[in-house]
Amino acid sequence: MDALRDTAEESRLLFKKLDERLERSMLHSHHKDLIAQVSSETDPVSFLPKVAALLFLQAYNKALQAPGSAVGAVITLLKDKLPAATFKVLTECHATTMKLLALQDAATGDEDDCTSDRMLEKKEDLEERLMPELKSLALGTSKEQ
Repeated sequence: MDALRDTAEESRLLFKKLDERLERSMLHSHHKDLIAQVSSETDPVSFLPKVAALLFLQAYNKALQAPGSAVGAVITLLKDKLPAATFKVLTECHATTMKLLALQDAATGDEDDCTSDRMLEKKEDLEERLMPELKSLALGTSKEQ
């Protein structure tokens, strides 16, 4: 920390203390934006990073911006902070999304390929079962919470 202060002083940079009111206001605004994004999201692949960021914000009161490839690590951090039911649905949604992405990568585009049937099955499972359940848990509209 001293090295940072020395470097800032030599560079004639001024550091301001964190404005806690501004930070709270920004977190609240970010929380509202994430709620709107999660509630309106229909694409299963785009949904997972948004809901993970929302759950992280709710659990740690810290904003999180992470790529989709880091969602697994975020879920691991949330394990002890979420109710068991929410964590179970979140991990199941993550696993199904990863399977869907793997099937999309393996798809050849051939009509005889059974990959498209499996992709459709995974996507329907996400859209019809997992996404609505996780949305209700993350948005606090579930009777379980």
